[in-house]
Amino acid sequence: MMNLNGNRWLIWQLGLNAVLLFLSIVIFALHHARFTPSSFGFLYFLAILCYAGFVVVLITDLITSATRQVQGQIVHKEGRTIHISRTDGKLKKYKVTVPEVLQRLEKGQFVTMSLSKLAQIPHSIHIVEPPPREHENLLEAR
Repeated sequence: MMNLNGNRWLIWQLGLNAVLLFLSIVIFALHHARFTPSSFGFLYFLAILCYAGFVVVLITDLITSATRQVQGQIVHKEGRTIHISRTDGKLKKYKVTVPEVLQRLEKGQFVTMSLSKLAQIPHSIHIVEPPPREHENLLEAR
């Protein structure tokens, strides 16, 4: 089991979105005080709603620590991104920010990833044995 520092990533994203939320509120207040309501004011209001939603999702993920498991096979490795062909047939990209973990991952390995429930941020990855030969190889299917 290799830890991907998921909570650190969640806290960093939470801080960034909190700053953006604060800046959106300030810009909205300054614009609303200076001008009559306009389409720009509505756009700033939408930005406030979006950033507030992101903050709520990130706080919920941090508090609950709920995760979901994704199983699949590594199809491609590009920079800090790995492409995984999941067992349900979908190809998904996941960012791996820990260099030591990224070096151990290779094309064709079967992995189980633990993702945060709402934000889908990777918490850990575990290399598993390939399934029995009677199942179709996911890498060959692509």
